[in-house]
Amino acid sequence: MKRLINISAGDMKEAWIGRSLYQFHYINENKNWTEAQQYCREKHTDLVTVTNMKDMKRLIKISARYMKDAWIGLIMKFNESETNWKQGEPSDRGIKGSENCGAMYQNQNLTWQDQGCHWSEYFLCYDGEY
Repeated sequence: MKRLINISAGDMKEAWIGRSLYQFHYINENKNWTEAQQYCREKHTDLVTVTNMKDMKRLIKISARYMKDAWIGLIMKFNESETNWKQGEPSDRGIKGSENCGAMYQNQNLTWQDQGCHWSEYFLCYDGEY
């Protein structure tokens, strides 16, 4: 497995976290969810969708110390029984249930949270196939 190498948060725009089937790319650029998805689809494959806890643990192990809150590919239909939601999430707070996009919350466990798609955040893309 490849590892994140030579990262300095102040200098980096993009860092990759890889393995043989796909690579994660942490993009150090603020965009709303739609802009982040467009960027990922143009330059990579798409926003990261964490499909299992093994991938989630890999992200936590490799990238936790470098990350801020970051968009991921959760949108609209969340699996509310998933075990990696931040406590109290998904909350769908906001005007008329406007928290329809998913982000990784920068804490020790990189838990998930729902939030308004219009907020600007860093984001995670991937290359390859799940």
